[in-house]
Amino acid sequence: MHRFLPVLLLLSSCSLQKMAIRASAPVFMKSSDGITKEGNWDFFRASAPANIKLLELLWEQDPGNTALLGVLVKSYAGYAFAVPETLAFEDELKGVEESEARRDAITFYTRALDLGVTFLAEHSISRTDLLGDEQNLLKKLQGLGKEQVIPLLYTAQAWGSLINLQRDNIALIAQVPKVKLIFDRVCELDPKIEHNVCDIFYAQYEASRPKMLGGNPERGEALFREAIVKNPQNLLIRMSYIQYLLIPAMDRDKYEREAKELRAELAKWDDLNRDNLENTSPYRRVRELNLFNSIAKKRFLVVEKYKDKIF
Repeated sequence: MHRFLPVLLLLSSCSLQKMAIRASAPVFMKSSDGITKEGNWDFFRASAPANIKLLELLWEQDPGNTALLGVLVKSYAGYAFAVPETLAFEDELKGVEESEARRDAITFYTRALDLGVTFLAEHSISRTDLLGDEQNLLKKLQGLGKEQVIPLLYTAQAWGSLINLQRDNIALIAQVPKVKLIFDRVCELDPKIEHNVCDIFYAQYEASRPKMLGGNPERGEALFREAIVKNPQNLLIRMSYIQYLLIPAMDRDKYEREAKELRAELAKWDDLNRDNLENTSPYRRVRELNLFNSIAKKRFLVVEKYKDKIF
């Protein structure tokens, strides 16, 4: 993506700049989809921030470019989930009270949410609508279609993750129903969006809330198991099952059984990433899951490291 920058700097006309940026917007949108093929978590961690900042600088030159804005929402939310939230997960298991990674995750999710609110404002959904009456919000969401579904998804993900990272904030907890309304609309528009992220959301939604607040851990477990069967190559689902259900329940026996399965699947996936030409693994057909699986691997290794402390 850096090859576009010298061209843009040479353009003296603001209108020409906007034309160049809008002409390149489809390339950025396509590349944001392709980044999920990256299977090296450390490389993604090192390379993503510069690319995201470039996108932001381009968007600032053309703030009316909603296509580029939508890519930014996804980029910031995706980076927050993949990197600082993964590091914050380790800090949580270690018992770090003042986690810098957690603060970073909150910062990047906040950027994603603010950009998402800006995106939605361009489609007649204001911040007041998001925080106001649920029936009005539901009506407004019905006006969005598949063209807006990706930014809508990552706006909801950023909002939900901010709440999850600040569970001691009662005012934020009260906003959970609004997040679910948005996810409901996203999953209505595209049930298989982003490799079945809806399955993870609904399973986590049931598993993470206490029964007194309407949660249903048994239902959450059933949804996780169904999602694993339906999406066997998406190892982030298995890891989410461990992170959001088995660890809070401190269920060592179920963890060991699930860990054995996940360890075996990660070995198959690692084999693909080493470009073993004799490998016939089904993971070869779903390279778009590489980033998801690299996050799963990173978090799983953390759990393995601290499992005696956890359980």
